[in-house]
Amino acid sequence: MVAMESWGLVVQGAQEIIDHESTGAKRLKTTIDKLPDKVLLRIFSYLSHREIITNARVCKKWRTIAYNTNLWSTVSLRPEWHGLCVNSIEALLFLISTRFGSSLRYLELPMDLITHPVLHELSAKCPNLTNLLLDFSSAMQLHDFNDMQAFPTKLRTMCICLSEVIFMEGFMRKIYNFINGLEVLHLVGTYEKADEEEEEIYEVINIHKLKSATPNLKIVNLYGINFVDDSHVEAFSSNCIQLECMAVNFCSKVNGSSLKILLNRCKKLKCLLMQQCS
Repeated sequence: MVAMESWGLVVQGAQEIIDHESTGAKRLKTTIDKLPDKVLLRIFSYLSHREIITNARVCKKWRTIAYNTNLWSTVSLRPEWHGLCVNSIEALLFLISTRFGSSLRYLELPMDLITHPVLHELSAKCPNLTNLLLDFSSAMQLHDFNDMQAFPTKLRTMCICLSEVIFMEGFMRKIYNFINGLEVLHLVGTYEKADEEEEEIYEVINIHKLKSATPNLKIVNLYGINFVDDSHVEAFSSNCIQLECMAVNFCSKVNGSSLKILLNRCKKLKCLLMQQCS
């Protein structure tokens, strides 16, 4: 139906052009405002969120379309990765309640926005959130998570970008009970930022506890984590028997001594990636 309406507008516009050329009369009346809302919504879906916000200022109709939650199913709030820049927790809480809602399925959060009020609101207002990226890579200090009592419970994919110096256990022990449904886990280290002369290496996340909380993992991607070794690979193999893919690219301390155990335990394993290991 929408396609027929749109085609009708195209035919009408073409006829007006023909009439204009044959009579010289100015009869062009077709504008973008005559497009059905569903067509405008589809056009808006090809825009970045920055462009959507800018276009929301054009008119009331466009503002209404910009608020449509279908345009906010995949959102990045990391400006350094071309995402939106949200300057305050209050602004983000407003976005979650007015724009994200039940349509939100994928979200990227930078360190300064990872707080317990935000995570509580996501848990309450975004029941279909299945993919979450938490970027702690530039963190020098964690927020206080002592009061955190809720976390999104339907996650299937989670990515955590680790800091070189911030220990994650204070945060992780608050979410262990909520992430047992995870199927895909990405832990991204600081390989590209590493200093060759750096002496101390910190195990900033307890992988042995994490694997116990995520028994349903099918894909584990450990990328560029300087403390990961074969004991961590073996740990995942001991609890994640559904594992289909194991990646330890740029984890230089992995030498392969755990591979026999991994292959014996994880019978469904189809993919093993070990670029730049020992």
